[in-house]
Amino acid sequence: MNTLTATDPKATVLPLLEGSTWPGAAEALAQAQALPIPTSKTEAWKYTRVAKLFNQPYAAPKGDASVALPARLPFDATRVVFVNGQFRADLSDDLKTQKGIVIDSLQHHLAHGPVKEHYGTLAPTGERLFTAMNTAAPTDGLILLVTKGVKVEKPIHVLHVVRADDHRPSLMQPRDLFMLHEGAEAELIIEHIALDTPEALVNSVRECVVGEGARLTIHKLQHESNGPANISFEGVRVAAKGNFSISATTLDGALIRNEVKVSLAGPEAHAELNGVYLLNGTTHCDNHTYIGHDVPDCTSDELYKGIVAGKGTSVFNGKVYVKQDAQRTRAYQSNANILLGDDAKVYTKPELEIYADDVKCSHGCTIGRLDEKGLFYLRSRGVSEAEARKLMAHAFITEVVERVQNEEWKAVLTALIDTKLATL
Repeated sequence: MNTLTATDPKATVLPLLEGSTWPGAAEALAQAQALPIPTSKTEAWKYTRVAKLFNQPYAAPKGDASVALPARLPFDATRVVFVNGQFRADLSDDLKTQKGIVIDSLQHHLAHGPVKEHYGTLAPTGERLFTAMNTAAPTDGLILLVTKGVKVEKPIHVLHVVRADDHRPSLMQPRDLFMLHEGAEAELIIEHIALDTPEALVNSVRECVVGEGARLTIHKLQHESNGPANISFEGVRVAAKGNFSISATTLDGALIRNEVKVSLAGPEAHAELNGVYLLNGTTHCDNHTYIGHDVPDCTSDELYKGIVAGKGTSVFNGKVYVKQDAQRTRAYQSNANILLGDDAKVYTKPELEIYADDVKCSHGCTIGRLDEKGLFYLRSRGVSEAEARKLMAHAFITEVVERVQNEEWKAVLTALIDTKLATL
């Protein structure tokens, strides 16, 4: 029964979520009605204000909009296109070129066994309003299924394009499910671009099931100039000897929240989380991570670095949780920031919560300015101040970029980062 009233601050959103036939939609809608909007008193959202996202009416997105796609990547990759959250087969490559792999719109496979087994298991709706909203009415999404021992031959380039609606702001809720069976391998480049959509809301959920000995690598690129608010959640479970890696690079955007929750569920599982953010204007970027060491002999490594200029704001909250029985855990976490200007803001909170006694864990954070001695050294050797600052900023970021093992993507990423650094 719908108990929503006109005075409810979620009244601009929840009517769009009614009537969905996706799994668990009815229960999720009830939870979305009951859960409060996070405020500054909500610890996990303390520095990321989202109440304003509910102050305007939204419309269902138009996925059939005509768009001009950017040039293809300068290396061989399988392109998959979503426009306003909806899969576009007409703009995507042939997705059936390799046996043992399924790449398709998720809503075409909701009745299939692997989807029924895993859908909704890594994105619980009981405590997080945005997850409940997404589960109540996903727009569309990507299914990636890689069967036992299969290695995807080339990277999958998932292009999410958000295009302005002619009438009112759109609510888009992408929903992905990635499943890698034992020994499978896949690499994805997930790129978000926007075309003048400052009032839209993209609320995405992705679940990743990494099987025993499997390897899943995700590169996430956000450059949505004058783009929508982008709230995302990644739920990941890694089985024994599995490997999960995600690198998030944020260059432009309005309000961005990247939330990653990883469960290391089998011995010798490994997770690597990396992030680069270059923020200016009024861009707000919140990287919120959780890595659960649930069993013995697992490892994790987290490195997030950013440069914040103008009136930009960076938030980092990373937590590593080690259960009592998770002996011989090895976990490392670091967040480093450079502030350019008096109006830039950084809020950082690395956390360790450890209940095992045979562990090797470390965490730390830094906030500072560019090294004046280093600038003086470069200036004294004929380098202009602007170039000196760019060189030092590039050196600061390089440690994270060097972790990217795909050399071709690393070259693309480096060029994009250098272009952005020139504007800070």
